Amino acid sequence: MVQGWSRYLTPTPVQRRLGLVCLGAGQKQELDPCPPRILRSHAAVLVVDGQGWLESGESGRRSAITAGSLFWLFPGVRHSYGPDGRGWEEIWMLFEGPAVDAYEELGYLSRDEPLIPLVDLFPARSAMDRVLAACRQQHAGAEVEAAHAVHALILAVQNRRDDRADGAVLATLREGACEPWSVAEHARRAGVPVSALRQVVRRHGGCSPKEYLLRIRLNRAKELLAESDLTVAEIGRLVGHDDPAYFSRLFTRRTGMAPRDFRAQERRPRSS
Repeated sequence: MVQGWSRYLTPTPVQRRLGLVCLGAGQKQELDPCPPRILRSHAAVLVVDGQGWLESGESGRRSAITAGSLFWLFPGVRHSYGPDGRGWEEIWMLFEGPAVDAYEELGYLSRDEPLIPLVDLFPARSAMDRVLAACRQQHAGAEVEAAHAVHALILAVQNRRDDRADGAVLATLREGACEPWSVAEHARRAGVPVSALRQVVRRHGGCSPKEYLLRIRLNRAKELLAESDLTVAEIGRLVGHDDPAYFSRLFTRRTGMAPRDFRAQERRPRSS
């Protein structure tokens, strides 16, 4: 038995170019389980009240769900879920797009850990309520508002983690980014094994430690080019590249313009 409502959206090709679209959402009181099925899009289900279970993936392992939990459903992945005999209240939504694939690659959505108990329900519930409002009213711009709220939900769920340990590792990495140290030395200074350093950087930056360090160096070089009177060679040395020709080639290859061109574009005239 179901008590509730649902609304569906059909985004336009232009709206799909935003990279993520919401396909529908709803809210209901549910007594019966969802039978085994496979979706073509991503979905999120927030259990507001009640408890039950989730089965997802090839293993079919059953996980217990309590009130205040959210779980992701992935396209092409067989799943089933439902409340215990007392029923539950759920909010659900469907979404898809290349931005969702990027969130998966960054670790914001994990097929290995689809069930997420939320310590603080408010941020996720607020984002879900915004999706519900946009879908239910279906006023001009509703599709864009709903998509924006889906982004907010993904970020809210990701931020529910206690990432203080990861933050300390990344801070140490940033502090020494321009030093001529190996990845192993960076890991030693951060107090973690190299494998753990790689996992932290992949989880938060979506890249390898070497790529992460290079991005920090390039960001610092851009700041100095835009804000200082240092020469290109001096800036190259400050960000860890003693060979000015190599630094210029690297900067050009990664940004699409030479350091001097970047400075000319970004630097504002100074008042006398």
